[in-house]
Amino acid sequence: MRLDDSHHYVFYSADLVNDSPYIDLAAEEHHHLSRVLRMRPGDTVYVSSGRGVIVRGVVDSINDGYSRLRVEETVENMSQGEPVILALACLKKDAYELAVKHCTELGVTHFLPFACARAHITEYSQAFVDRLRRIALSSMKQSFRAVLPTIDPPVAYEAMVAKAAACASVVVADGDAAPLTIHGRNAPLMMVVGPEGGLIAAELDKLEATGAEVASVSIHRLRSETAAAALTSLIGLCTHSRP
Repeated sequence: MRLDDSHHYVFYSADLVNDSPYIDLAAEEHHHLSRVLRMRPGDTVYVSSGRGVIVRGVVDSINDGYSRLRVEETVENMSQGEPVILALACLKKDAYELAVKHCTELGVTHFLPFACARAHITEYSQAFVDRLRRIALSSMKQSFRAVLPTIDPPVAYEAMVAKAAACASVVVADGDAAPLTIHGRNAPLMMVVGPEGGLIAAELDKLEATGAEVASVSIHRLRSETAAAALTSLIGLCTHSRP
């Protein structure tokens, strides 16, 4: 089923479940609906659970501190969607923010920052990780995504490799490798993108030992955050596409 207006905004409610007859939006979501968008009873709304479900409803009432919505139908239900993991080396904060914003739009469901030899940054504060989560939430809502990505605190390189070893399909971006071959991939899927200087040979060896495919994603030299978005797009990872 297609949404009836491509410009509708999707709200977020962690309390939304498949059979919810009503949804109450409070705090920032209520403020955005009532004060920013100035919606009124009878207006059409869309709400995402962040866990694979988007519903369409109407504003039932706007009250002090919350807005009540009446659910009319489910327009997307991908609660069993396949995990799409982006293991992206720790970058400068503004670059990582861009990667989270754009790759959330493209369908990534899990971000895994990691430390490595050429990374200028090896850890992020909890406050910054929380900021990345807010960026992911905003991007999910603005791009009509049904899944709110998980964002982990940074891990050591060996921990990232261990996670890669447990995935059915792993693709590592490397500008010096052969071009990426587009073909079907099994879930769970992990993509690995290194820092600006790339992964060192020993790091690549560890990933290749897990069965990972090393491939280039462009004939051009890309910044890490751009490579992450390019890789996500190239292998068709819009697994939570709009209906």
